[in-house]
Amino acid sequence: MSVWTLIGDLGGTNLRLALTDGAGLRSERVFKTEEHAGFEAALDLYLDGIAPAERPRSAIVAVAGPVSGDRIRLTNCPWQFSRDAVRERYGWSRFGLMNDFAAVAAALPHFANGHLDTVQTGVEVARMPKLVLGPGTGLGVGITVPAGETWRILEGEGGHVTLAASSDAEADLVARLSRRLGHVSAEDVLSGPGLVNLFSAIAERDGLDLEPARGEEVVERLDREGCPAAREAVERFSGFLGTVAGNAALTAGARGGVYLAGGVLQNLGDRFRTDLFRAAFNAKGRMSAYLENVAVHRITHPEPGLLGLQALARS
Repeated sequence: MSVWTLIGDLGGTNLRLALTDGAGLRSERVFKTEEHAGFEAALDLYLDGIAPAERPRSAIVAVAGPVSGDRIRLTNCPWQFSRDAVRERYGWSRFGLMNDFAAVAAALPHFANGHLDTVQTGVEVARMPKLVLGPGTGLGVGITVPAGETWRILEGEGGHVTLAASSDAEADLVARLSRRLGHVSAEDVLSGPGLVNLFSAIAERDGLDLEPARGEEVVERLDREGCPAAREAVERFSGFLGTVAGNAALTAGARGGVYLAGGVLQNLGDRFRTDLFRAAFNAKGRMSAYLENVAVHRITHPEPGLLGLQALARS
């Protein structure tokens, strides 16, 4: 008889839930966070559809925000909950919590080639740190490093580092965003709302009365109208992501590879300018040759967070 663990990937927009016995997944469901009152309301709905014999005895959940103490608050979603209260309510023997991109980082050693598109060919050095960045509702960053025969996940909030400009044109956009936002983090441009911020700053610079509400609308303007401001927003997004990824790769020593994930990249598809990403990624002066040898991949697996949580449940 299988012993099931509930695994969950809780982002700003979606909660993805599934059961695993370590070998596979079943009963996968996706809940829109805006359609439910909170984490426990969505859990109740999910567990009501699970047969009593398959009810999970433990859970591992990745959340889009810092994990510290009993009270968990998401960064880009109004949900919050008590770790202890949830564990007691559902009778779980264990309730593991981690940052959502720690879960994606846990998946990095387990991707097959069919779930990766190469952005930059390089040399993936065995048993060296791996880095993942994912622009979605926010910007997730995760690192996994070798620890003996296994891998250790490093949790952090790398999406909130201060955004650096690499040219006068980028500096002008950052200055415009700073007047509106104060501190300008990487997440303030490398996310769905961040793509809107970039578009708005470009429109302001060019004297255009354009104000989309969602990142998807920027892409729609590009596809429907060939909008120059939308095109530049996507190009600037691609370059800024390269800059931030290159900085993080140098900090982590990510010679095991850099991986790109997130819903914004999925939505951009082929519009994402990999040439501009590579140019910015490698533009690090005397460290350029170092970065040119770092392999960069785009993750195409539909549920990288759940894959990482499944690996953690197995171990």
